[in-house]
Parts: sequence; C-alpha cells; structure tokens
Amino acid sequence: MVFAVKFMIAGEKFAPFEFLFNENPENLFGLSGREREVLIGICSGKTNKEIARDLELQEVTVKMHVRSLTAKLEAKNRTHAAMIARDSLIV
Repeated sequence: MVFAVKFMIAGEKFAPFEFLFNENPENLFGLSGREREVLIGICSGKTNKEIARDLELQEVTVKMHVRSLTAKLEAKNRTHAAMIARDSLIV
C-alpha cells in the first residue's frame, strides 16, 4: 500500500496486478451491462433513437449512457468510443 501511494505521488498511474491481467475487457473500463449494450449499438452504427427503441429505453437515457461510457473509455466522442471498443475487444 505504501508503495502504491509513493508511486502515485511521483505522478505515475497505479493499478493492482489483478486489474492488469483481467481477462474481461469491459470490466477493465468499468462498464455496466447497459453501457455495454449501448456501446454495441454504437459500434453497429445505430443512432441514439435506434438504440433506445431496441433496448426499450428513452432516448435521453441512451444519451446519458453514451456520455458515461465515453468518459469511462476516455473517448472524445461516440466514434472514438467505438474504435476503443473494437481495439480493446470489448464488443
């Protein structure tokens, strides 16, 4: 624990060893099941309205999930989020 704190004080990023070798990529980014479903829709090229209809949600709820998952993936926009998902094998 002391090592982790010293490491972070030095400006480095710290992640537990188990976290680095997590075989489940969506857990690596902390995505919820619903965020993953929305991300699958984004990767399929669907609009928020189409994703909302498919998942039986309100469009505003889909927008909230898009905002949340792009933040978790540190993506600039939904297209960037889809690229990260593809490269990380999330979907």
